[in-house]
Amino acid sequence: MVVAVIEKNGKNASGLDALALELTRTSGRFARIAGRTAGVGYSLVAWRVLADLEQTGSARVSELAQQQRVAQPSMTGLVQRLEHEGWVDRSPDPDDGRASRVAITEAGRAALDEYRRIAADRVRPHLGELSDFDRATLARAVELMQQLSERIGDPRA
Repeated sequence: MVVAVIEKNGKNASGLDALALELTRTSGRFARIAGRTAGVGYSLVAWRVLADLEQTGSARVSELAQQQRVAQPSMTGLVQRLEHEGWVDRSPDPDDGRASRVAITEAGRAALDEYRRIAADRVRPHLGELSDFDRATLARAVELMQQLSERIGDPRA
């Protein structure tokens, strides 16, 4: 287990490296598995785009493509599909008349909430199989992951 390689003071660099690697690998795998059936008809990239727009506000298509590490034409096609669903709107970019900004709509928020609910429904029965201690540990891990996400996502960090 990864935690076993970390010294009690948490300063073992190789232990921190292993923990960072395992956290990244496991959280990514968990998100893919939990969301696998939830987003029928749309890729995880589509749901991540909606989540990013919900979290950070509007963005240019080029910014979305860069964030998701996809080609701009692919992101343009995805944004068009999301716009057709009524999940995003485009508006002129006030800083550049040639560009537009994409923002999530209320319908997009509702679709994202439903996606998350279905994913949570898939996870819930497995949480019930855990002990109270393990569920409390996971609840604390969620808090820590939220804190880490805020630090990592902060451009000043």
